Amino acid sequence: MKRWRRKYYDIFSHFYDQIIALHSRDKRAILRRLIIERAGLKPGGRLLDLCTGTGAVVLAASKIAGDQGLVVGVDFSQGMLRRAKEKARRQNLKNVHFVLADVARLPFTAESFDAVTCSHAMYELDPATRDAALREAWRVLKPGGRFAMMEHCEPKHPFIRLLYYIRLASMGSPENREFAKDEVPFLARIFRNVEKSLTPTGGSKIILGTK
Repeated sequence: MKRWRRKYYDIFSHFYDQIIALHSRDKRAILRRLIIERAGLKPGGRLLDLCTGTGAVVLAASKIAGDQGLVVGVDFSQGMLRRAKEKARRQNLKNVHFVLADVARLPFTAESFDAVTCSHAMYELDPATRDAALREAWRVLKPGGRFAMMEHCEPKHPFIRLLYYIRLASMGSPENREFAKDEVPFLARIFRNVEKSLTPTGGSKIILGTK
């Protein structure tokens, strides 16, 4: 199953940015900056972005971290990471690295990062992988560090909502729908001070937890 999903995302990487640009309400990248801000990244800080895709959050975070900081993006798709590296290269970013890895088994030492983010991806993971990824996020965070996760809200349009639920169901577990409905109890098993809020666009929500 994981091999098939990796192949799917490798192929999808060729169209991903165009599709996001076509459908996104976030034309000015407000949401990218918002999740980084909520994660508490400061100049000189270290941020890890899980399921980074083509690196949108990483590229935005690099500007905040600055020359003395470090931003790392992790994904299991070589195709997605290839696109992310191309964008970082074009922008001549020196404080950015992309790593091919499983988010359930991160290749980093404990307490390596000030902040960990994950944008619109956790609900697609199977329950066992998601739980392991959240625990790994906690492990690599420094004490007091924040995990910031952004997910889609349930669409209001009936047809779009149907497609949304079909997408959740295709990920292999009924628990995905429960997770997408209310992520707080899942994060509260691992993190402290878990809270959820809507983004200014109204189409997404940010869930925060502290180590």
